[in-house]
Amino acid sequence: MNAYASAPSLLPAPAPSAAGSPALVRFTVTGLLATIDAHRTGRLSLARFCWELSTRIDQLATLGAPARVVTRLRWLHRSVERLTTELAAVGGHELSRHQRDSLAATVAALRAVLATLNPGPLDPGGAGRPASPVMATRSGLAAPSRLAA
Repeated sequence: MNAYASAPSLLPAPAPSAAGSPALVRFTVTGLLATIDAHRTGRLSLARFCWELSTRIDQLATLGAPARVVTRLRWLHRSVERLTTELAAVGGHELSRHQRDSLAATVAALRAVLATLNPGPLDPGGAGRPASPVMATRSGLAAPSRLAA
C-alpha cells in the first residue's frame, strides 16, 4: 500500500460548479427583473429588451434552472420577439394598442414565472410553490412545521 494514498492533497480544491448555483440563478433572475423594469420605464428599446431576454434566459438554462421554467421563459421571449419583428416589418417606432396589451400580458407572465425562481425573504417557498409540511431540524430529523397549516 502506498503511504501517500491517504495523505491529503496539496492541490487546491476544484471550484464548485456554476451549474445549479442558487446564488447565480438569483443573480440572473434579478438581472432579468431589472431588464423588464428598464423596458417598462422606457430606458430600453423593444429590440434591446428582446435581446436581453434571450441572453439571460440562455444563461438560466446553463445554470441548471428547471427545464419547465426555461421552456416557459423561452415561449414568452418568442412572444416579445414576434412583436419586435412585427414592428420592424412596418418600419414603425410605436406599438399599436393591441400590441402594447399583448406585451403587457407577456411582461406580467415573465414576472410570474421569474417569481418561482427567486423567492423573496417573506416567501421562502417561492410564489406558486406549496410550503413543505416538514422542516429539517439541526439534528437532521424532520419535525412538523409550525408554519404549515
